[in-house]
Amino acid sequence: MTSGAPRVDAEPFGCPVMAMRRKPEVHDTFREAGPVVEVRAPAGGPAWVVTDDAVAREVLTDPRFVKDPELAPASWRGVDDGLDRPVPELRPYTLIAVDGEDHRRLRRIHAPAFNPRRLAERADRIAVIAGRLLTELADVSDRSGEPAELVGGFAYHFPLLVICELLGVPVTDPVMAREAVSVLKALGLGGPQSDGGGGTGADGEVPDTSALEGLLSEAVRSARRSDTQTMTRVLYERATAEFGSVTDDQLIYMITGLIFAGHDTTGSFLGFLLAEFLAGHLAPDADDDAVSRFVEEALRHHPPVPYTLWRFAATEVTIGGVRLPRGAPVLVDIEGINTDARHHDDPHGFHPDRPSYRRLTFGDGPHYCIGEQLAQLESRTMIGVLRNRFPAARLAVPYDELRWSRQGAQTARLTGLPAWLR
Repeated sequence: MTSGAPRVDAEPFGCPVMAMRRKPEVHDTFREAGPVVEVRAPAGGPAWVVTDDAVAREVLTDPRFVKDPELAPASWRGVDDGLDRPVPELRPYTLIAVDGEDHRRLRRIHAPAFNPRRLAERADRIAVIAGRLLTELADVSDRSGEPAELVGGFAYHFPLLVICELLGVPVTDPVMAREAVSVLKALGLGGPQSDGGGGTGADGEVPDTSALEGLLSEAVRSARRSDTQTMTRVLYERATAEFGSVTDDQLIYMITGLIFAGHDTTGSFLGFLLAEFLAGHLAPDADDDAVSRFVEEALRHHPPVPYTLWRFAATEVTIGGVRLPRGAPVLVDIEGINTDARHHDDPHGFHPDRPSYRRLTFGDGPHYCIGEQLAQLESRTMIGVLRNRFPAARLAVPYDELRWSRQGAQTARLTGLPAWLR
């Protein structure tokens, strides 16, 4: 079946090492070809990329486009296809991988845990975590005479420690955090490219999961017996109300997904936000509103991922004048749309003093990122701690020398961020 979309011979996820404000040319190539373009999927066969803001929001709100990996082309099976493949019996507890009523039920379970008022009550504790990490890095820098490295040393540790704190998972320092992430990734749990099953580490050996399993189980046991309103406790109460009962394995699966979602993309974004801040692009006298605009502009210009996760047409459907067959794999070009000159007069500039058009960084529709408020709170809190406790913080290299690339097919990451904190 011919879709009628222009075909573009370009790798959607191709991304060389790039300067801070530059974006891969593939986004311009797609946009110039049309609002919906046909490409070759990395896993083989045709796929379609949506490059227009209005059409993108149509796709993201249309129930005919679903996350169901069973609709993926048969040729994708057995290759690195970037699909969410939860353990089948735990799929109903996986917020990112279900649609329709199943998804609405999980949103009802998760939403109270991410209530803005509830999160705001933890702002002081989040600031303590940021302050402790930055102080430790500053002390090491002072002793060594070398700048602190803020990508691996802070940007990814901070949101990981925050989400573990909120969930009641007793991961309390960066070493524990690194170990937890390495085990979860080796097992293929929780990440967007996971098959949800068991796996092996880089050396081919099955990792020792006992320590991490103990921490997760401790959080669940505490949630069952305690009235302390951790996120895990809220999930337990809401899941029990929705499902009648919830097992430890089901709760652990839910919180494992939140640990990944709560640190990987946020860590990516915080690295870019730190770079913009330390380069002096936020006015020293900026008030709270100006800080919020600064964060919004960074979210527009530095989305952690270039595209939405794969969606599939559950039936034959026409979008943007293009007819798609049932099972058509679709990506929405977040990065390209966020920097589309038709919506922004200087798409590759950085202008926190101007209101940005509505960006797609957190998606749209039913799957709009439930953690947006937490990511914004962490961003503003980080800036507040730096301004109040490390007023002399600055980049250790010229801003124009900073570089970024993608980790695998999706997450953007600075190659390094050396900084003097004192």
